[in-house]
Amino acid sequence: MNEIFYLAVGGILYSFRWSWWMKNTKGLNVLVYHKVGYPPKNTKLKNLWVTPERFEKHIIYLKKNNYKMIGFSELKDYYENSKNVDDVVLITFDDGYENNYKYAYPILKKYGAKGNIFVVYNTIENVNIWHNPQKEPWIKMLTKEMILEMHRSGVVEFGAHTMNHPRLETIPLEEAKWEIEESKRQLENLLNTPIIAFAYPYGNGAYNPTIRKIVLDAGYVFDFSFKQGKTIWPWDRNGPINRLFIKYSDTVFDLKLHIKKGVAKVF
Repeated sequence: MNEIFYLAVGGILYSFRWSWWMKNTKGLNVLVYHKVGYPPKNTKLKNLWVTPERFEKHIIYLKKNNYKMIGFSELKDYYENSKNVDDVVLITFDDGYENNYKYAYPILKKYGAKGNIFVVYNTIENVNIWHNPQKEPWIKMLTKEMILEMHRSGVVEFGAHTMNHPRLETIPLEEAKWEIEESKRQLENLLNTPIIAFAYPYGNGAYNPTIRKIVLDAGYVFDFSFKQGKTIWPWDRNGPINRLFIKYSDTVFDLKLHIKKGVAKVF
């Protein structure tokens, strides 16, 4: 009897790891994924992956619950006209991996959803060069043809994620300025459309007033941090937009908590 009691109490206490007990929070829902596919066995960054099967379940949940999965251009309309975003979800992918095209893009297209990819420009048709391949396997990145196909489809929109994925606060300010501005110029040349969104690699520099001023002065409408949470809407631009980090183990239940509570697990 005592054993059953302690197991029951332990189970209840463990359930508090999830945020179900927290108050609901309002604001803009921005999901951030990285790689959609099957992680290599020797990766130390498994949490940056989501399997295609799980990603599809996430999209089905959002679709069934009548969330509008929008692009950056539509978000601009919501921002400029102070529209309510309670039923809006912005799906973002950081870095620009080939697997976003192979797995995520067909799923988004299948369900009439939209996604947004932040591209590290100098890794197009290359690999994720910021990783040491002796410690973390390199992953193929998007090609220009893939980017152009997704752009023309209207299913995926693109934002800048610098030229080389540096930690912006750790490099000389002039280099950081070039990384921010040149990635915008290059993507605009490739896509022949304004690039209005920027994401800080590693979230580094998002709360540095000097670096953030460079981003906004470059002409980006939106800048995205890597801080967990939702952003109060209407957005006053006094700080970057927060995001909801989707990890490998995040189920549909976790996704629901991210959206309702601003976080899925608290420890």
